[in-house]
Amino acid sequence: MGTSRHNSSTALPLRLDDVPLTGDRPPLVLTAFTRPDLLKFVIPAIQKQSLLPSKLIAYIDGARREADVSLIEKCIALFESCTSFVSVEIIRRNHNLGCDQNVIQAFTEVLETYDSLVYLEDDTVPNPFFYDRMCRLLQAYRISPQICSISGYANLSNEYNPESDADFIVSNRVFSWGFATWRDRWKKFDLIHQSGQYNPFGEYYRIPATAQTKLTLINQFWIEKNHNTDWMITFTLTALFHQQYHLVPTQSLVCNIGFGHPESKTYRGEEPTWVNPRYDSGFCPNRLPSTPNISPTLNSVLKETEWIHYLKAQSSLWLGPKAFLELLKTTQENRNKLLLFQLFLARLPFVLKRWRGGLPT
Repeated sequence: MGTSRHNSSTALPLRLDDVPLTGDRPPLVLTAFTRPDLLKFVIPAIQKQSLLPSKLIAYIDGARREADVSLIEKCIALFESCTSFVSVEIIRRNHNLGCDQNVIQAFTEVLETYDSLVYLEDDTVPNPFFYDRMCRLLQAYRISPQICSISGYANLSNEYNPESDADFIVSNRVFSWGFATWRDRWKKFDLIHQSGQYNPFGEYYRIPATAQTKLTLINQFWIEKNHNTDWMITFTLTALFHQQYHLVPTQSLVCNIGFGHPESKTYRGEEPTWVNPRYDSGFCPNRLPSTPNISPTLNSVLKETEWIHYLKAQSSLWLGPKAFLELLKTTQENRNKLLLFQLFLARLPFVLKRWRGGLPT
């Protein structure tokens, strides 16, 4: 029986076990800062990989204040302890770049030398098969330019119904918790030269809303309104703009342990139920999707009524005057125009309050 299928003039494997591992494997890149108490759980998990990384490259951001120094030193000591089982390179930033710029610069620097990379954050604990599977996926999908990244995290809703028995799906949405990409894809997106809030669609409400990207749209809304940055949301939007996709597992090969930590950038509360329910410490995915193209179910834009009802269901979302007028102009049905008007009026007091306070509306 053959082990590959024909697709778009290229042959893709049926199973990951059929993908040979080359001797020139990608480095495992980690970023860290002031959370050695989390990093100490990541390091042993790396040592237990069924396939050890060829090299570990650690990027440590610079201190913001004196209290950061001792925590940074503890992270460095943890990385130095890895030299007993893997080649280690530690890059210590001279000043504080912030989480997003530390990652973006790290990827850009590493991919000047290597064709691809595998990435973990200091709060992302991989299962034993993570690095092996990521290496094989990078090898298998190198010839599929529409796939721009690979994830070890199953960012699938509870309502997701699999359309096949494959262990991966092609997705419009990706998380940074266990990530891999190639040099050519990263360079094409050129995030190193983009602003922290870069949105190739211009405005959050111009992002095409599908079953998946409606969530990314809300993420971008909050980034813009709170003057925040998130390199992963920027990467996701840039991929969507270029009609490129991500390969995401149906079960997670990584477990995030960062929620509730005082040094966490984004997730400071208790761990929500959506974070790790799909994590499987014994998951060794093998079955690949039949095509590197996204399914119509995931890629179809929401119907007008469904989209507006979704916006209304976001209790903390509002429409500023510009967003309201543009959405009103593009809305076809009168009943949906009425729904938009009701949404605008209902949140108008909050919009005015932000306007008086000099905040983005």
